[in-house]
Amino acid sequence: MMRGLSTPHGAMKAVLVAQMVIGGALVAIDLRGTPQAAAPGLFAPPAEGPSVRPYRPDLRPGGPGTPAMRPMPEQLLFEAEGETIRITGQIARGDADRFVAWLDKTRPDTATVTLDSSGGSVSDALAIGRTIRAAGYATTIAGGAVCMSACPYLFAGGTERTVAEGGVVGVHQSYFGENTLLPAFMAVKDVQRGQAAVLDYLTEMGVDLRLMGQALKTPPEEINILTPEQMTDFKLTT
Repeated sequence: MMRGLSTPHGAMKAVLVAQMVIGGALVAIDLRGTPQAAAPGLFAPPAEGPSVRPYRPDLRPGGPGTPAMRPMPEQLLFEAEGETIRITGQIARGDADRFVAWLDKTRPDTATVTLDSSGGSVSDALAIGRTIRAAGYATTIAGGAVCMSACPYLFAGGTERTVAEGGVVGVHQSYFGENTLLPAFMAVKDVQRGQAAVLDYLTEMGVDLRLMGQALKTPPEEINILTPEQMTDFKLTT
């Protein structure tokens, strides 16, 4: 559980230890182009599958009468339905600005944002999370939906946060920087800047920084599925 992460000082210490490892990996691997293999139970709830699984940002679970796996949209899709905003897809660069523009145009009278996203751009996720918090919206993950990689940062923006039975939430090491083909010291600089922004954000949203321990120990090509108990313990759910 990495007790040392229970304070900001402990979390920062763990981040600094992990940065050189992550930076070296960024130089060797272009995470956006790494091939991934599908696996049985990839999107199974925590009780029905392993805690660490292959990460497939391009896929999402199927629903009744649909294939077992469906493509995950390459950028976020926003939809207002009654008192709910639905956000679906991978988080692409520029999605934070698109979300603000969509809110200004749609002006939904809503109280809840429901998420189904495999993650993506961390900076956009943090910006969208802050927009959700400023609007006073709650966030939820429905049964059969996923919220992985950078998506939990959107989720953390909710004033109230719930995960339905069958919802899947997962974290791993984040990708920072425009280009992985950089000198190692430059890659690590991007990691340091990005991790500091994430730590500040989680503190701002009232999430326990021990959540970062689960992320830092999981490589980017895998995803660490959180149990309901962990989400409660880390104050990710309210």
